[in-house]
Amino acid sequence: MTYSQSATDAARLIWPITQQGKRIAQQFARDHGLPDIAERVRRNTLAVWVLHEFLEALGILTDLATSDSWNPAMQLTEDVADLVVPGVGRLECRPVEEAGVCTVPLGVERIGYVAVALDEAAGEASLLGFVPEVALAQLGLDRLQPMDDFPTHLHQLRQGALGQEASQLTRLSRWLEGYFESGWQSAEDLLAQYLWTPAFRQGGQPAPQTPLQIKRAKQLDLGLKLGTEQVALVLEVEQENESAVNIGLRLYPLEGRLYLPEGLTVKILDGENTVCLTAQSRSADNYLQLYFRGHPGEPFSAQVTLGDVSIVENFII
Repeated sequence: MTYSQSATDAARLIWPITQQGKRIAQQFARDHGLPDIAERVRRNTLAVWVLHEFLEALGILTDLATSDSWNPAMQLTEDVADLVVPGVGRLECRPVEEAGVCTVPLGVERIGYVAVALDEAAGEASLLGFVPEVALAQLGLDRLQPMDDFPTHLHQLRQGALGQEASQLTRLSRWLEGYFESGWQSAEDLLAQYLWTPAFRQGGQPAPQTPLQIKRAKQLDLGLKLGTEQVALVLEVEQENESAVNIGLRLYPLEGRLYLPEGLTVKILDGENTVCLTAQSRSADNYLQLYFRGHPGEPFSAQVTLGDVSIVENFII
């Protein structure tokens, strides 16, 4: 997907309104009986979807499922058009009214506000620009910063979040020295509690001929609306040389289950929140695995998702 810029306004990005976005917006609108609310929800959904696809084209991960704008109850009670960027925060995607007015919610935590002009007759939207914060309920369009600067804004926020959470990161360099954060235990000990005896040797991608040096595990609770789903996140680490570390990530079912739940997804994200690797379970997979190589001091995240539940673990090599 590519985007074009208006010849009269270099800061304005033109992006298509896809049929999928239109279907989702209409579906959400039909969930609400009052015409005013239905129309508000429809336009908010289109604005969010356009920004979601724009960021997706840039390789920036978003999470529609955990955004309030995708929650029917929140749609009904709040004028909300947020989009979650995992590990960074919530963006507000505001559709601009015909009179050129852009209203924004106050009193909510946002990492930025994007003004979106919808031209449904032409099947396109204009991403007019963004501001990092607002003080008034009406956003003046003359205050908008160009969308060309928007990826840099998100990157700076991501780096700032990593800096603030540095003490909470799982530091793999310490693992190589024999020190482990609380919550991580021997992989064999955790899996043995559930009668699992994995050989640590096979899976969806070619694994090393010998297991990696260090294996630690953490139990993840992917709580669902109807019960719970427990899985084990196993991380294998081995120092290849001074500038490279081999890492293996595996997911196993717990609670005595033979197979992972179908549709369970694991993604590896780099320090800029770009998805580098991904794997998804099928109907009879008893584990998932991903192998990759990193460098000392390099951050990455592992995101485990099932349905609308997502858990992110942050690491630094």
